[in-house]
Amino acid sequence: MIYKIREKFSDFLDELEKSLEREAENFNIPKYLIKGKRLRGIISYISGNIHKVPRKISLKVAYALEMVHGASLIHDDIMDNAETRRGGNVLNRILPTSTAVIIGDILFTKALREISEFPLFFRRLSNAVYEMALGQYIEDTVKISDEDTYLDVIYKKTATLYEVAFEAGALLSGFEDPILRDAGRMFGMAFQILDDCEDYLEDEGKPTLPHILESLGAKDPITLSKDKASFYLRGADRPPGKVGVFGGVLGFV
Repeated sequence: MIYKIREKFSDFLDELEKSLEREAENFNIPKYLIKGKRLRGIISYISGNIHKVPRKISLKVAYALEMVHGASLIHDDIMDNAETRRGGNVLNRILPTSTAVIIGDILFTKALREISEFPLFFRRLSNAVYEMALGQYIEDTVKISDEDTYLDVIYKKTATLYEVAFEAGALLSGFEDPILRDAGRMFGMAFQILDDCEDYLEDEGKPTLPHILESLGAKDPITLSKDKASFYLRGADRPPGKVGVFGGVLGFV
């Protein structure tokens, strides 16, 4: 499914990729570390098309969203003492950790600077960055042993940015769309739960939903976790048809 989505928006993605690669070169970040599905960028572009946002602005917004995501991964790898990402060394094993930290900070702040001319979008993205940092803080300082705390953390670290992406077109047009924002929340929750299911064996010991359910005695934590993800995904298209234009993306997870 992701290949069909990427093919449909290949021209847009080519432009987005070039801008992100230039940014990586500025800070000696290997290209493999900035590769990704670009779902946040694609979703924001679709949202922008709904509201007839000019392509130039949609590119700037997609760039900002992907920069924020990339910066969060740099910081996550440092906090998690990770060694590899996408088959290669994490940035803080290529550069000094202090340098990797400041690069992450620069990417966060540059992303916000890029969209500062759009007050409503700027405010929402700024809040998402705050929530992402808070989610990382909670994950690092609290023993996550229950489902509610886990769901709160993945909302903050993952779903908040998808909320902004889904609602981007409306925000750039000067108004809010709570239905699309909620669709983004639901999509983000489903995405992270399914991602945790895929990494179930590799992430032994991490406070993911499958591991939490397993610790509580669940016999089939993966199936239960996927059922939870399905619940969120069904909610992403409520009321039916409201976000049907995102069907290809919703079908991805």
